[in-house]
Amino acid sequence: MQRILDHIEHTLDADVTPAELAEKSGYSLWHFLHLFQQQVGMPLCRYRTRRRLAHAIWQISCGMRITDAALRWGFDTHSGFYRAFQKEYGCSPTAYLREHRVRRPSVPLLKEEEHRMLTRERFREALSHWNLDLPLTPVHYPDSGHTSETAMYAGDTLVLKAYRDEHTCRLAIALAQALDARGLPAGLPVPTPGGAYAVPLCGMQLTLCRRIPGKALRSGELLANPEQSGRRIGRAIAELHLALDDLHELPYADDQDYAAHLLDWALPGAKDALPASFPQDYAAQVQSLRNLPRAIIHRDPNPGNLIDTASGIGFIDFELSVRSVRIFDPCYTITAVLSETFGRTDVPWATAWPAFCRAVLAGYDSAAPLTNAEWQAVPTILIGNELLCLAAFAGSSKYRDVFEVNQRMLAWMLDNMPT
Repeated sequence: MQRILDHIEHTLDADVTPAELAEKSGYSLWHFLHLFQQQVGMPLCRYRTRRRLAHAIWQISCGMRITDAALRWGFDTHSGFYRAFQKEYGCSPTAYLREHRVRRPSVPLLKEEEHRMLTRERFREALSHWNLDLPLTPVHYPDSGHTSETAMYAGDTLVLKAYRDEHTCRLAIALAQALDARGLPAGLPVPTPGGAYAVPLCGMQLTLCRRIPGKALRSGELLANPEQSGRRIGRAIAELHLALDDLHELPYADDQDYAAHLLDWALPGAKDALPASFPQDYAAQVQSLRNLPRAIIHRDPNPGNLIDTASGIGFIDFELSVRSVRIFDPCYTITAVLSETFGRTDVPWATAWPAFCRAVLAGYDSAAPLTNAEWQAVPTILIGNELLCLAAFAGSSKYRDVFEVNQRMLAWMLDNMPT
């Protein structure tokens, strides 16, 4: 099937029929269409339209006229392209480009997809378990340019979220409920009429949660006022950890040996991408992380998962949460902001990021005082975050651009580590 996806990608602007693709696959037309939807998660026609839209909006973001891009990628008219885009993205191409960065499309690799691609129809099927019929719109991440394949907004106040298994789903529900109990902004799950908080679909577990009323943070805006925004975020992460402290016996939270994760997986996986300035004693530095204070951590507190509300910063997307070294979370936010702004000409990232880094740590320390060992471990963990990214995306087609940015970023960080 990957060979078929590659062929589709290279013939998006041609009139290749389903029968021709079926013949290329070696299956009958009916069996091919059934197998395609089973493995990819959506019908062939819908998949090709989605890929054409992705290429068109990329070329529009690079300066091509909308009409020219529409014709280039197989849409007969501007209005036909507009309707297809509105249906897939939930807004007009112009509105989308005002709020989002766009990444160059790459061929989806089935082996890299943790989840199958869920269609709007699948999400609507899940929504029916709550006896609701609401408009569904995609979840976009403005700074990264990615669109979620596992979540969709339902109306203006709810979001459908897919989790890979029941264990992960139950953890996310428990953490959201714990935050709400402490008075912190949280996306509380909504039970079905039968009292269930999750429903099975396509081998995954789907929940319906209330959207936190607010707007996701933007990395460029954070670096416009790095001291104030950094302190606010650092304090919010500390409050998150304190709120989850009562759940230290939570059975769904796995224990992570962060030092072993770096030494046994990240460092070997990233070794071919390491710059000459990489510290030779880094493995020895990692050993010191074993004795750091631990907590249930978010593990993915990038700005898109931090919601700015009138009552404080709320957190979403807990599917990666584990019990690990607590200083990981503020360090992750620090490197995530740099990753989303590194090299941009519209953001003073080189001068603002060090101040942001110090402010996040100071904000965290003001609510949950850091130990001397944690302060000393910050450079080791900042570097470790980059190793995790490089190891995860090495050889990836889908995230090749993320890999290359973070490879350059690591070299820059080693020469500009905040003190």
